[in-house]
Amino acid sequence: MQKMILLIDDDQEEFHILNHALQVAGLPHSCVWASGTERAAQLLCEVLPDYIFVDYNMPKENGLACLEKIRKIKAIQDVPVVFYSNSIDETTRLQALERGASFCMEKPNSFSKLVDNLIDIMGDGKLLHSC
Repeated sequence: MQKMILLIDDDQEEFHILNHALQVAGLPHSCVWASGTERAAQLLCEVLPDYIFVDYNMPKENGLACLEKIRKIKAIQDVPVVFYSNSIDETTRLQALERGASFCMEKPNSFSKLVDNLIDIMGDGKLLHSC
């Protein structure tokens, strides 16, 4: 069954990387991209994703502020949100979980590790259930 993924990240290149990794992982998907909180809120009026990935480091509003705002949208209360960044310290991880993240993931430094993480999150849910 095809999964709808919303990526909220100011860097469109991350969308291409995520989309390619999902293809390599063999996970049937449709992926949409929002460059920030405002665009994400607009998209969430039009689509109901199965997963939302939120980047921490964004220029206008960081991922914590974005997470807090999108979690107020009733339609996505049960949608798993993966909070991700190049580096997530324990304080940021706790803040993200308090604001409604289902899981925190550091962006891996290898493409194959990203593929493995996506399989663990979306394929069998192993990572999501380890929080």
